[in-house]
Amino acid sequence: MSRQAVKPQPSSFADRVNGAFDGLVRIDDARRLAVEIEALGSWYLNEPAQGDRSEWVDGGRARRHLEGLLEEILREEKGVWTTMVYVQSRENPELIKVFHPRRAGCGCGGGGGIVPWWILSRVVPESVPGWGQASCEVVPQGKKGWLGKLFP
Repeated sequence: MSRQAVKPQPSSFADRVNGAFDGLVRIDDARRLAVEIEALGSWYLNEPAQGDRSEWVDGGRARRHLEGLLEEILREEKGVWTTMVYVQSRENPELIKVFHPRRAGCGCGGGGGIVPWWILSRVVPESVPGWGQASCEVVPQGKKGWLGKLFP
């Protein structure tokens, strides 16, 4: 019987949030994750664009919050697939990053790194170096971003 190597968890929140994540490609997988996080108990909700402020909520509220984010993603992406939800460990979800479809492309546009829209975390969120400088404007529907201006 082979033993699987256990990867040590990074020590700081910044190391963890910048570490390896599993992408949830199917929206149904993200919905199942929302149900699972309710059973795990309390979570921190953190919107990185708003700084270090985090809110500690019960599992039910964390589930409803993630489900609301998924609905917003579906309004933008219109399908059963998404590339906007990432969990640090599918087997032991403690850190979830959710990206907004209208902000996720800014990393290639020279506007800085791609900062998550929301982070759901079972560990205390902290400031992540570099996120303060990275910004990504949300392009309202019907308005063209830089790529749309290049290709009218």
